[in-house]
Amino acid sequence: MAKIENLIAQIPDERLRKEMSVEVRALKKNKKFGLVFEEHLPETVRLPNLTIRPGELVAQKRETSGQLWRVKKIHKNKATCNSPIEGFGLFENENTEFLISDLVVVRNFGEAIYPSLVPIDRVERGGADKPWHALINADNFHALQLLLYCYEAKIDVIYIDPPYNTGARDWRYNNDYVDKTDSFRHSKWLSMMKKRLLLAKRLLKQDGVLIIAIDKNELHHLLVLLENIFPEYDMTNISVVHNPRGNITNNFAHTNENLIFLTPRGLSVIARTRRPNQQPRKLRRWGHNSLRTVRKTMFYPIYVKDGEIVRIGEQPDDDFHPTGKNVIKDNQEIEVWPIDQNRIERRWNFGLDSIEDHLERIVVIKDDEDGTIDLFLDAESSVPKTVWNEKWCEAGKYGASLVKQIVGKEFPYPKSVYAVQKAIELVTRDRKDAIILDFFGGSGTTMHATWLANRSDGNNRRCILATNNEVKEAEHKKLLRDGNFPGDEKYEAYGVCESITWPRCRNAVNGERENGDKLEGKYLDGVNFSEGFDENVEYFRLDFLDPSEVARGDAFKAVLPILWMMAGCIGKREDSKGSLPWFIPKQSFFAVLIKEKDFLSFRELLTKRGDIKWIFLVTDSEENFGMMRRILGRKFSCIQLYKSYLETFRLNMSEALGEEGMV
Repeated sequence: MAKIENLIAQIPDERLRKEMSVEVRALKKNKKFGLVFEEHLPETVRLPNLTIRPGELVAQKRETSGQLWRVKKIHKNKATCNSPIEGFGLFENENTEFLISDLVVVRNFGEAIYPSLVPIDRVERGGADKPWHALINADNFHALQLLLYCYEAKIDVIYIDPPYNTGARDWRYNNDYVDKTDSFRHSKWLSMMKKRLLLAKRLLKQDGVLIIAIDKNELHHLLVLLENIFPEYDMTNISVVHNPRGNITNNFAHTNENLIFLTPRGLSVIARTRRPNQQPRKLRRWGHNSLRTVRKTMFYPIYVKDGEIVRIGEQPDDDFHPTGKNVIKDNQEIEVWPIDQNRIERRWNFGLDSIEDHLERIVVIKDDEDGTIDLFLDAESSVPKTVWNEKWCEAGKYGASLVKQIVGKEFPYPKSVYAVQKAIELVTRDRKDAIILDFFGGSGTTMHATWLANRSDGNNRRCILATNNEVKEAEHKKLLRDGNFPGDEKYEAYGVCESITWPRCRNAVNGERENGDKLEGKYLDGVNFSEGFDENVEYFRLDFLDPSEVARGDAFKAVLPILWMMAGCIGKREDSKGSLPWFIPKQSFFAVLIKEKDFLSFRELLTKRGDIKWIFLVTDSEENFGMMRRILGRKFSCIQLYKSYLETFRLNMSEALGEEGMV
């Protein structure tokens, strides 16, 4: 194609040259460049809690080959089925009978689903003023669909650690483990990632950042996929030395893996890193170009009281000259100026437009000889490097061993919690209430890292973690042989979310295991594991609803946690069956009008709650909804129930996987 364009450029006839260029541009739109891979059959998920009805797609609980059936009719406890795909059934055009108890409903990804959040457990140690983190036990594709309803364009950071596709049967595609013998394993991995990344992109804020941990097995494929899906983002590849001893192969010992940062092009969204100074450095400039006259805007007072900086002053007029570097005011504040020991007026290192960004690393030090105070920098700020080789990056010591200490069980290849903490902090240091999402939650490292970051700087970051409850292959096969199937309590107890992720979150917050034994060990900040964290976290399982029940208003209790999540996960979540005219939780910032005939009384109640920000109005009438929204005014975010819920999930999500995602 490039050669054709060069030949066109040599055509002397301008009209012909332009017409040929137009045709070639049209041709290029239909030709794939870069990464080309097989678009596989739709992924499926088994939904053991859904009722089997005629027309449903089903699979046998014991069968793992991917054979699917369509239910034609049900009589007593048996279902008559045939294959949904011509030529795919064992006996084409013949019906087969199964016991209903042996079947499970199956959904293709992209089909309409109507999700709910089923509360499982919670830990509350952060108090009423701190938001709640959420752990969701779910297939991450459906979790992303749910989160799009709640948080489209609202997520600050997405951090994911997807399967590395090493060929070691460490992940499944359509209920089958993928290994090195699968000639389509790279293609399946890309197809799986593409579906999820397209949804994830819609969740990011305009200045949101996507961070992906990956190793050499799929790095090159992933980079090209990201170029196609995120063309308006810059990609930066960070090398993280997670295993200093190295994983020895035939020719090299691999010591690193990669963190891919996708940042919106043209925006500065990554914070500078801090390195402690062995000797504090003066905030006042000295030497060449340090005089006040060189940078007049960098000459201003900084006010100190009781050894702490309390405020920043304004730039004085040119003819104003302070009486000294310390001027004591009537309110006992000390006005500190950048004036040296020879009374020469110099300037600070930072101008008025940036000094606020550096206050946390400025310290006040008193001179023992003359009693005056001066300002110093106790740490240096620098642009983050693309190689991280500090000791806290080690995945063995600060990943695998840490999980074992907290949960008492082994988990393969968790990340260093401190490496994830640094990645999160680089984006969220100046975002006090940042929302962080990890939809490949694994052992829960991202949520744990969020708590460490909050404790470090006092921010109120909130983490949403989604992970499936996948069972290791050997245990999976044994459980099936013993008659325990996905959805059964005994089977689910062996899954990663039930046995690792939630126990880690619960134990880390409480500082002890479920039996009351205190956790042993210390974090790098010197705090004992046993002290836990001042955080709130709730554990949910994603389930699916009958849309007709939602439309009738019979699923209010099941939908309510989603409304709580939409309203910011603020306040301890409260349950309600929806039998009263309205629901106004005591601690959360939302209210639900259930019976629209009681709107006026509902509105009167809202005047007594100045903290309400979200209003959910149950009405089938667009006209009535519009009228109520106008009366309530712009101070509230108003949502029409159950119309917004049903329409959002009725839309086939393949719409999100269309032309935009073609590669």
